[in-house]
Amino acid sequence: MERAWRRATGRPDLPPLWLRRHTGPLSEFETASAAMAEYLDEFGLVSHDSLVLDAGCGVGAMVPPILERLGPAGHYVGFDVHGPSIRWCRERWRSDGRADFHVAKISSAYGNRAGASLAEYRFPIGDGMAGLVLAKSLFTHLLEDEAAHYLRETRRALRPGKAAVVTAFLFDASGAGGDGARRAFPFADSSEGVRWRSRLRPEAAVAYAKTRFVRLVESAGLHVQWHWPGYYPGATRPTGQDTLLIGH
Repeated sequence: MERAWRRATGRPDLPPLWLRRHTGPLSEFETASAAMAEYLDEFGLVSHDSLVLDAGCGVGAMVPPILERLGPAGHYVGFDVHGPSIRWCRERWRSDGRADFHVAKISSAYGNRAGASLAEYRFPIGDGMAGLVLAKSLFTHLLEDEAAHYLRETRRALRPGKAAVVTAFLFDASGAGGDGARRAFPFADSSEGVRWRSRLRPEAAVAYAKTRFVRLVESAGLHVQWHWPGYYPGATRPTGQDTLLIGH
């Protein structure tokens, strides 16, 4: 019924409900990708001949807006640990030669049980090839060692002078921001600079003190060029993610 209605109204097909639920709240599936597309346009981050690397692409929420902005010489590469999502993406965009999808063979609660660790995985493109690295709702599932490695891989993949857009839950460790983070993410490392929601599944939702996350960015040889607050400075309930523009 949903597919018939969307086709009748001229809207593109969406992934099946069970795959969309895997990515987060159903109500935010299209609105979140539209908001991210506005960020990309605001800073002119996608050119017609860009190679865009979508890290943790999930079921491809960002594929339609990115392909709309790419010309015939542009290319999209997405990867994710969730095999069913990648298989759906390959089938959905099989006729578009500009789009490639990769299953990240990583030992993960969200992907394969066997494979490389998150802190060893290499992004599926060569050094300095990406005109944009997009990591939407990825660092919200990475603890510190993995986040540090993914930031180093982001720097390796980026062309000099180009940028990455990442989202994360960031909080101010002091005052009301710290109190809100402790209620929303009750478990923490010894420094309380990294917090998570579930004791048994910490990767389900991870938050960073902003100073801690910026330090990880800088240690990877990158720097924060812009920050759009979302969860920052911290609230009792994380209703949005922070968006950061980072580059060499």
